[in-house]
Amino acid sequence: MAKIILTVDRSAEHVLAERAERLKPSGPPMQLNPLERAVHFLRGVNSRATMALPAFYLFHGAKASGEHTGMIQGYPGVVLKHVIEFSSISTISLSCRKAFDHGASGLTGANFAKNSDETLTAVAEYWASSSGRSVDEAFTALYLLRAIFKDCAKTDTALLNAAAPLGRRIALLKQHANRSAAHLSLESYEFSTLDCAHVVAALTMLGEVIRSFDNSHEQPTYFDTLDEASLSAARQLFPSMPDMRLFANIKIEMQARLCWQWGGERGRQMLLEQLPYAIGWF
Repeated sequence: MAKIILTVDRSAEHVLAERAERLKPSGPPMQLNPLERAVHFLRGVNSRATMALPAFYLFHGAKASGEHTGMIQGYPGVVLKHVIEFSSISTISLSCRKAFDHGASGLTGANFAKNSDETLTAVAEYWASSSGRSVDEAFTALYLLRAIFKDCAKTDTALLNAAAPLGRRIALLKQHANRSAAHLSLESYEFSTLDCAHVVAALTMLGEVIRSFDNSHEQPTYFDTLDEASLSAARQLFPSMPDMRLFANIKIEMQARLCWQWGGERGRQMLLEQLPYAIGWF
């Protein structure tokens, strides 16, 4: 009589157990000093800008295509269109919430806004050591960044009551990110494509300011190239969407540099109020 011997392969479970063991807390959380907190927060903003920009075009393409499903026809195209719309606006609103988080501790916009001149000087010295720019230039850029997060990393109520246009738009997107129903349906929320355009464009400008000092080995055209590629990718999926780039009319590196070179007040006004007019999305 033949025997059938079945061996259960549990290698995936063993690997899972090993990963879980490695990630178990083994002591108190690592404590970052003010310089490290500021640098890592700003790197997070830069990373979120690189995600929000392509997500904007996918969201715009899915919304603007109306009844058209894009390159994929039939029910599969309908499914893909709605998945892209849902995931792309979630990427935008979650990136916005994280960058402009009003939490008083940790790597949040509100916490960065509380940094002293002494901490900004330490960050400026760190940036200057790797970027080839002067400490004064780096401090001027950081001064603008701190001012923007002071303006915009507030509670939704504070932003909706009295903020400039960018702040109010940030509040609308933060509400989308914070309300659990936003992650359960595709129903409309109180923000428009133009609201998204302003917030994503501002995040991109902030990301470029950070890149130019903290990641200066990247080409100055980094975000321009990303902007072009993001629109091209979205239009290949949704050919009927408008051929409109956020930054078709301005060079991102130059405009971001002007924002901090102009000084705090003029740079703030550019980002908070004038940016939609500069890029032609208003």
